[in-house]
Amino acid sequence: MIKKISLLCFALLFTINLFAAKANWIITGKVIQKDNGNALSFATISLHSREKVLAGTTSQENGTFKLEAIKTDDCFVKISFIGFKDTTINLSSASINGNTDLGTISLSEDRLTLKSAVVTAKVPVIEQKLDKLVMNVSEAISTQGSNALDILKKAPGVSIDPSGNILLNGNAVQVWIDGRPSNLSGAELESLLSGTDGSSIDKIEIISHPSSKYDASGAGGIINIKTRKNFAKGISGSVRGSYIASWENKLYQGSNGTINVNYRDDKSNTSISYNPSYYEHFEKISTVTSLGNNRILDGLSDTWYNNRSHNLRVAHDRFQNKNNIFGFVITGMLSGSTAGNEEGSGSKLFGNSTLLEETKTDMSGLDDFNYINTNLNYTKIFGTGAELTLNADYGFYNIIKRFNQSSFFKDRYGNQTRVDEIFKSNSQQDIDIYSFKADYEQTIFKKIKLESGVKWARSTTDNNLLREDNYNGGWVVNDNLSSLFCYTEDVAALYMSAASQISKKVSLKGGLRSETTFAKGEWISADTISTKNYTNLFPTIFVGYTPNKDLRFGLSYSIRVRRPNFRQLNPFRVYLDANSSLEGNPDLNPQYSNQFSLSLGIKQHFNLSLNGQFTKNTIIQNPFFNEETGEKLIKWDNFGEQNFLGTAFSVTEYPISKWLNVNTNIFVASLRSRSGDYNKESFFSQGFLNATFIPKDNYKIELIGMYQSGLPYGYFKVKPTGEISLAFKRSFMDNRGNLSVAINDIFKTQRSRIALNNVSVMGYTLDNNYRSQKLTITLSMRFGQSKAFKQRKVGELEEGSRVGTSN
Repeated sequence: MIKKISLLCFALLFTINLFAAKANWIITGKVIQKDNGNALSFATISLHSREKVLAGTTSQENGTFKLEAIKTDDCFVKISFIGFKDTTINLSSASINGNTDLGTISLSEDRLTLKSAVVTAKVPVIEQKLDKLVMNVSEAISTQGSNALDILKKAPGVSIDPSGNILLNGNAVQVWIDGRPSNLSGAELESLLSGTDGSSIDKIEIISHPSSKYDASGAGGIINIKTRKNFAKGISGSVRGSYIASWENKLYQGSNGTINVNYRDDKSNTSISYNPSYYEHFEKISTVTSLGNNRILDGLSDTWYNNRSHNLRVAHDRFQNKNNIFGFVITGMLSGSTAGNEEGSGSKLFGNSTLLEETKTDMSGLDDFNYINTNLNYTKIFGTGAELTLNADYGFYNIIKRFNQSSFFKDRYGNQTRVDEIFKSNSQQDIDIYSFKADYEQTIFKKIKLESGVKWARSTTDNNLLREDNYNGGWVVNDNLSSLFCYTEDVAALYMSAASQISKKVSLKGGLRSETTFAKGEWISADTISTKNYTNLFPTIFVGYTPNKDLRFGLSYSIRVRRPNFRQLNPFRVYLDANSSLEGNPDLNPQYSNQFSLSLGIKQHFNLSLNGQFTKNTIIQNPFFNEETGEKLIKWDNFGEQNFLGTAFSVTEYPISKWLNVNTNIFVASLRSRSGDYNKESFFSQGFLNATFIPKDNYKIELIGMYQSGLPYGYFKVKPTGEISLAFKRSFMDNRGNLSVAINDIFKTQRSRIALNNVSVMGYTLDNNYRSQKLTITLSMRFGQSKAFKQRKVGELEEGSRVGTSN
């Protein structure tokens, strides 16, 4: 019944749209400089409703302009030009009779902008929308001269864990760029964001509880980074380059950069972004395992890595006319890394404090991650508030891992205690993702916005692992550990939502999404087939109350699902060190979360919220031990329940004085992990502080601090961690150029430390020391104009976010 109702509503909206009345409206005028009366060519003229940009154009060489639009209710025209103060002209519905001539419009020079790096904000830095929080990066002082990763850390509720994963209120989220999933996580995503010039970012949307329009997958929500586009004709863009150095017994170096170019004319807009990266780093993992009977196993994996990557994104929009827009988006990545052990890697087994056996381990590997995503899109604008967008996507991912390990066993006298283990593995994973979706929106009764859509997506993976062991100098295939695994998944979805500004103070949005999933996993080498077929309903509701301009209240509730990603489903065994391995699980089930949030916004700088999340079938890593040898197998499994109830408080761009600006995020929560007889409760806290000092024009000093208390993660207990960093920044050439020098983790306190709570072993601890302390020197330059305009809802391949390589 739900499906039939959604289909009927979608058909009804589409029919209403076909008969929607259309009316042409031409707005004309001329833009001049107030001081001398000279014409201003290429000024930006845009027509806005209360919620969005409706149309835009630029002035001719003589300053005149002609803006074609569709008649609407109360709206306003905004005229802007770099170095001049913006001018806004309000137009009421009563005054709209035929065409509109605004006459001559004079712009005054904004002398503060011309002579200083400090830009006076024209819109609030933080805007509380009904179903999301928007950080207007282009209006924030402290974000100038920063990269995308630095800016993201300042967003309310956002933090980054030691593995490079982006967290929102302590929960992992999907990171999108211009309405399209980045499909990256961990180190790959960190590298991309670190190499992206912050000047190319316009807004950051924090969608903790995505509406029914979005896929229900992802427990932590979505962070959408909107890059700048350009209304003005011609070329604009930015160039950025960074050098990175760290020290751990020897020098580790790296570099990354970004080139962004945007070109716009009367009929099209094209943007190209290229981001190369290379860096060397290290990782030291120390473990202590208590095996009982006074036996202790000490392990050390000291590994070096060389990583390289090339990211390319090309987007093009063709404006056939004001009602029809065609476009395509192509994104691709070529990345790879090589790794090897430093001398000293291995383990020592002690009994009653006496060395019983010593293992020397030599490991090396190669890891390639390559993909290409293509998107074709079309937008049809039928009438005021009515819009249909079609998206067709295809993505191909190729992941190759090669691994060699040699382990040699001797007692304290140098005698061989068991047969040496020498093996190699070669795995390849090919993933194809196809997706089609149609989204339609229509405004009815002038105040109710309806959205409806359909989607179908298919994901197929082909996995092949070859394991070979060395016997007497020859290689022999290990049939027990070699494996073939194929996986196919189809997801069909329908959704509908409605939003309304019930009064000047109260707004409401609600929706329902239905998703049907059919999955088939064929473990060929184990002669095992597993299938899953299920349908879920995902309701969402948002209520907003704004009693006055200084207060904002919000209430939201949603149900989310997290399907296992393709790496977690893959049953192949990947070795982390001589005594530890990681294995997927084709029988994993999805996890489901009930989430709610009650928020309060005070003026434009302060946000306070009460958040709750209650998760079942939590997808988590489960440890298994061989008590005789100390070998550890970490396998993906459905753990049980992971629940939290907490409070988040954020201060964004608060000017304590004209030379001191502060950003801070604080999150405290009560966490509970429960599975069968296992039940652990913990208090969790997390804090971030960024203080930006502006001693004089064009100079900035940033002090950054982060702290995270311990928290339960399934059977594991993650111990506290934190860091303090410092950055010096200088802008030049009217703020178009920036030079920065940053020192991360000054006191080298950012490290991962884990203890095991499981009673299956007497005790286990892990200490991970990696390249957290580093020096980064960055130079960036912007050129051309860069005015933001409305983003189209195109290129949303959500399934790609389930492709990942980080552990």
